[in-house]
Amino acid sequence: MTAEQAILPRPIPSFIPAEIRRRLAGRHYSIKRLAAQIRRRMRTPEVISVSEHAAKYRIVTERPHTGPWRNELAPHTVKIADTFMQPWVREIWFCGVDQSGKTNTMLNCLHWTIDVSPGDIFYLMPTEKTGHRVVSEKIIPMIRESKRLRAYISKKENDLTLELIKLNHGVKIYPAWANSASSMASFPAKYCFGDEIDKYQERTGREASPLTLLGRRNRLFKGRYKRFLASTPAQLFIHQGMLACIQVWEHRHRCPQCDQLFRPTGEQLNIPEGLLAEDISIETEITYSCTHCGSEITETERLHMLATPEWVCIKGADLARPSTVGFHHRAWDCRDVPLFEIAKSWLARQRGGVAEKIAHANGVEAEDYRFEAEDRKEDFILRLRDESHPREIVPRDTCYLMIVADTQQLGFHYKVLAFGWGHELPVTKIDHGFVKTFANLLDLAAKVWLDADGKQYRLHSGFIDSGGGTNPENPKHSRTVEVYRFCRQYPFWRPIKGRRTLEQGWTVKRMDFYPSSDGKKVPIPGGMNLYTINVTLYKDELAGKLQHQPGSPGAICLDAATTSEYAKQLCVEYRKDNGFWECPKGKDNHQWDNWVYGLVAADIIGIRNFRREPPQSAAYTVYSKGVQA
Repeated sequence: MTAEQAILPRPIPSFIPAEIRRRLAGRHYSIKRLAAQIRRRMRTPEVISVSEHAAKYRIVTERPHTGPWRNELAPHTVKIADTFMQPWVREIWFCGVDQSGKTNTMLNCLHWTIDVSPGDIFYLMPTEKTGHRVVSEKIIPMIRESKRLRAYISKKENDLTLELIKLNHGVKIYPAWANSASSMASFPAKYCFGDEIDKYQERTGREASPLTLLGRRNRLFKGRYKRFLASTPAQLFIHQGMLACIQVWEHRHRCPQCDQLFRPTGEQLNIPEGLLAEDISIETEITYSCTHCGSEITETERLHMLATPEWVCIKGADLARPSTVGFHHRAWDCRDVPLFEIAKSWLARQRGGVAEKIAHANGVEAEDYRFEAEDRKEDFILRLRDESHPREIVPRDTCYLMIVADTQQLGFHYKVLAFGWGHELPVTKIDHGFVKTFANLLDLAAKVWLDADGKQYRLHSGFIDSGGGTNPENPKHSRTVEVYRFCRQYPFWRPIKGRRTLEQGWTVKRMDFYPSSDGKKVPIPGGMNLYTINVTLYKDELAGKLQHQPGSPGAICLDAATTSEYAKQLCVEYRKDNGFWECPKGKDNHQWDNWVYGLVAADIIGIRNFRREPPQSAAYTVYSKGVQA
């Protein structure tokens, strides 16, 4: 630097207010002590990883592990959190079961960004209620308790609210919820966090997917943004998104005997013979076997293994700087999920229906429930036809008789089903057809049915399609008002509404309430309930039941009058690559839909759990002269 350059006025820093910069222009000045806000902005960030930053500064405010964050309590989260901070990583997808530490890992990353790499933050949750809970019970307490972050709290009363968090070094945190397009609009952000994304709606109002809207918040931060998406899978975003990352990591177990890494499954469980799911408790001794040497591993040995996580790259191992990274963490790999719970879920899956299979896939294996089956042919369907079973005759071993109806513009396709005993849910079609009016449905509901011995049966319940379509891209006609009026007048019939995506197999919603002066909803006893069903999952189950061999446990049985035209309706729908079932235009699938309604209705009723009454022993009366039966 020359002497002339040394005496020239230096540029005034941009953080100095504009009015002061104008007054100082062309003058010599010195600053004895900068304001605290300016000092914080000029401070060189501490070079520290996310996991180290959490262990050093974060205070956990929730039970049971209140106090300083301890990486040893969730050791698997260290790699995930530290991957987030890598400068080349743009997205993290964390697919894990409940108790996998998904939210806490995201909060550790958020904690780090506020202090080490400041930038505006967008935090998306499924609903406004859950959003407010996370902000009030997790984010705000985390900021207040952290000895590092509390210095950024503004003195203004309105800067820490459920709608917006404003910190005094310029960082803003925008809470939003996936069922509100307005809460997801307008504000750009460098960091986007999506919590429990598989609980989001498939679409936000009339807008695009909530994940698409979330991604738009980063548009202005080209090459500098980061996203963290986490959830337990529920057939929506997280599992497929995790697998689509260019680099994917899975957890492995290292056998204490042979020192080999392996991935346990339900087949390796060692469960005492003869136990059912309901028999297993915390006292039950459960082990699992190494797939290499076959040695048994106890719960204590498993917990010791999980204290030292073993992450294995199953995709993109040759990439040194991946932009999207996925992590898959199952219940097997979670210290907070005991082995007996995994065994209980596995046994329930083996004997249960679609609900148990979904629960195991989502809650233990951390994956979407899916069914892979060969293409169905008419002859393949007709192999289930029992030539010795006449139409309209009830099987002898029937525990429940049901009618279901698919609503059309000019009538109703109906089916009468007879369910047998057992978890496998054996079911026989005894009648089907088409009627034109609601009065015809009432006649069917009142009909007396006979078995081969002449024993009389009556229908226990009826389920009817509410009259709307299940595909938002191709809406059908709607007779919803008529169906609701019919079901309210005749409670024997219950309305069903189909959806392609749903967290559970089905949900129930009370539709009838008394008027109330204080605005509270008072349910009307005996009022109508609407059952919303996940048609994708039950179509998967139906496709699976059609694969069973005739006469095997859980198989479908068709009466002798079943025709090729009927079988054709069970073959027209096909499963697309996105996991949804599709019916080609112009093809009839009414009998397929009625089978789906019947399977979900069986779960609503709980038919799998029905038990035969034990045979009654002879009653004895004692008289003075002896004992008489």
